[in-house]
Amino acid sequence: MIDKPDLFAWAERRRDIGMERAVEHADDVEDGWSTDATAALLGYARRIGRPFLIEEVRQVATWLASPPDGRAWGAVTRRAALAGSIVRVGYAPAASSNCSPKCLWSVSDDAAA
Repeated sequence: MIDKPDLFAWAERRRDIGMERAVEHADDVEDGWSTDATAALLGYARRIGRPFLIEEVRQVATWLASPPDGRAWGAVTRRAALAGSIVRVGYAPAASSNCSPKCLWSVSDDAAA
């Protein structure tokens, strides 16, 4: 039997693989998609001046092609968070997920400068 910590780590790994495959596919379909999506995310984060949901970024980045798989946005978000550009500051209901709680993000103090 697999213990719970191992199950959780396995689930996280599957999540991360899915997001990375999705963003790689988005970049294959639309050259530079992840670079453009990152620029849209960070630009929005710096301009908005309050915590935000990723669905807000997707709504305002109308010039950016929609990725073939929405998990590509997860990879972009995760990369920005790991780089220290954005930080998770809580949760809020997301219209795109039938009001299920999703992460609220804010630009990090280091990235805001």
